[in-house]
Amino acid sequence: MNLFEVKIYRMGNGAIQTKFLDPKTGKRKRKRFSTLKEAKDYKKRIEDRVNSKGVNAFNDLRVSQAMKDYIESFPTTQVRSRKNHFKGFIDKFGIHRVNEVTTSDLQGWMEEVKEENNLSTRTMNHVRVQFNGFFKYLKDEKYIVQNPITDVHFKRYDTPRRKRVILSIEEVREIISNAKKFSPDILYPYLASVAHTGARKSEIVKLDKKDIDFNTGLIHLRDTKNSHERFVRISPMLGEILENQMGCSLEGPLITNELNERIHRSQLARLMTKFKAFFPIANKNWGSHSLRHSFAYNFLKKGGKMYQLQAILGHRSIDVTVDLYGQLQAQDIECPSPYEYDKETNNE
Repeated sequence: MNLFEVKIYRMGNGAIQTKFLDPKTGKRKRKRFSTLKEAKDYKKRIEDRVNSKGVNAFNDLRVSQAMKDYIESFPTTQVRSRKNHFKGFIDKFGIHRVNEVTTSDLQGWMEEVKEENNLSTRTMNHVRVQFNGFFKYLKDEKYIVQNPITDVHFKRYDTPRRKRVILSIEEVREIISNAKKFSPDILYPYLASVAHTGARKSEIVKLDKKDIDFNTGLIHLRDTKNSHERFVRISPMLGEILENQMGCSLEGPLITNELNERIHRSQLARLMTKFKAFFPIANKNWGSHSLRHSFAYNFLKKGGKMYQLQAILGHRSIDVTVDLYGQLQAQDIECPSPYEYDKETNNE
């Protein structure tokens, strides 16, 4: 096997020329330089590229076109599941050749995304997984020699970006009761739905009336964070609230603003700010996601199982549920030490 080499020649007019054969096409490639140093630097770059990338070192396939081919080949791929990150990836790397994207490039881009959007390392690990299939496809098709995203790493565990607020059962009931007084047609059904289902804010805001099925007693959450639809049981208390909210109509969004349009998240946020100012919970700056955390905590405290909680919350993996709420469950066990005296039997 002949080793790849870039040869350097001095031409009659004094210019320096390099020459080599493209290892994939076999075509001769020439380039001229005014100095020997420039030619030697070029020679080193090209030889290093071929040694690291093999026959695809001069492949002109761009990331944007490769992504289009990948999606057409695998239409069920989750590469577009996080739309903002997908768009950011294409904006950043779309015009690059597929063999030019390095681990360092990807790590740098992800660090920027993490910093600019105040994201946790847990979320960035999910983003890495989002694009792993694409680069695996490029490797399987022999467009690249190695998958560059494999060596992009974020630490597995991360301290919360903000303090997690947990509300007691009594506090949650108080919030729902106050919401009924403050905003009976918007905040009341919204907060009750989040509190009783543990769903995310976006999942409740996107609900339509047709997603509420009183015959089966289920809420159909369609547009979820991980694109996996799920059904959640309607509790009796929530059922009464939703029946009043539905009225006689079975069409349109479930939570609407004063114009009877689906409420926007910014409108909801402003309403929540006013509500919390009128009805503060002592020393707790809670939000919609606090109700989700509180659902998980109180569910486990009442004896619910971790795998059940995973299904209700819609986590893709049980590991996510355990990472988030395993410690909450452990800290709630009364006196876990096996070495305490048994007061009833007085045995050691």
